Amino acid sequence: MNLFDYAFEIWKSGGWLMVPLLVLTVYIYATAIHLLCRVHFHFLIRGKVHRLGREEIAAGGDPNLEMARQLIREDATDTEDVRRHFEEVRNEYLPFIDRRIRFLGVLITAGPLIGLLGTVVGMLSTFSGMIESMGNRFSSIVTGISEALITTQTGLIISIPALLLLSWIIQRRNSLVLAITRLERYNVRKIMHANGNGAGISGSEGGVS
Repeated sequence: MNLFDYAFEIWKSGGWLMVPLLVLTVYIYATAIHLLCRVHFHFLIRGKVHRLGREEIAAGGDPNLEMARQLIREDATDTEDVRRHFEEVRNEYLPFIDRRIRFLGVLITAGPLIGLLGTVVGMLSTFSGMIESMGNRFSSIVTGISEALITTQTGLIISIPALLLLSWIIQRRNSLVLAITRLERYNVRKIMHANGNGAGISGSEGGVS
């Protein structure tokens, strides 16, 4: 028996709940990969703006960094104008990502819950087998135990790697927030220097709620 046949036999032993678990798996990882690509390949992340200082931002050179510099409000008249502008930038990039992160978290949580449901269904099958006649008792008990264990294990196997992937996505999302904040600080300092005031100013960073 090859590996594929062995995996298929295990999948069949898990009962009917393996079908929704399979659908959930495809949906979780399709959503996670799409979201990761959207964040990881964002030009602000590709340009490493979240790691750059003022001089490096001003220097430019990298095509992604040049795209990032286009977000700077050159015609701003004061710091409040800059803050309003970058609030619009955050509202353009972050709400969709935050919604998908929360949605992905719900999907990941559903994996162990479906596995737990499989445990309950499997135990009910086991108990039913215990009261059957001797001819079918052993088969029913084994089938019930298989459903209980395999669905629980599958739910955990689905969710644990997905949680690690979600953690990486959140890290990339926070790097995007930091990149926007660094551009905002750079823009604010530039306006303040133009107005004859060299004092620094603190930016704000957001988190996933």
